[in-house]
Amino acid sequence: MNCFLLVPACLLAFCDQSREGFGLEPDGTIKVTVAAILATDRDKVVDPKLECLAREVQKIEPRLTGFRLARSSCKTLEPGISYRFLLVDEKVAYISIQQATDKEDRVSLMVKPPGMGEIVYTSACGKYLPIMTPYETKDKDRLFIAIMVKSCK
Repeated sequence: MNCFLLVPACLLAFCDQSREGFGLEPDGTIKVTVAAILATDRDKVVDPKLECLAREVQKIEPRLTGFRLARSSCKTLEPGISYRFLLVDEKVAYISIQQATDKEDRVSLMVKPPGMGEIVYTSACGKYLPIMTPYETKDKDRLFIAIMVKSCK
């Protein structure tokens, strides 16, 4: 089942927030955070940072009871270039900035999660877009990715 789960501000930023300069850099680049999250039906342990996401996911997939952050990475992206984000088990997501910030401080992204086609969407600053992918690990954990753009002016 491929679906999107919009859970605004549910996840905490996984990047080092102490760095200055988050957002649109003078050279036109934009910072993006990608979190790889694994959900399981083998336990009920939920990372505290993922409690809101877990509640929303369980509305459509009640069998998924455990949620943990497997990996998180932040990159500074330049518009028009596709960047590779390593997730789990050598699976990757490709992300590119289609359009930099607009007058409402939103950014248009293209995302290609593992096992899915390209998704183009517009992201509000500081909000995560969780995506449930069709990929399952050898232990049958379901891979979710959560993407956040920091482009606030």
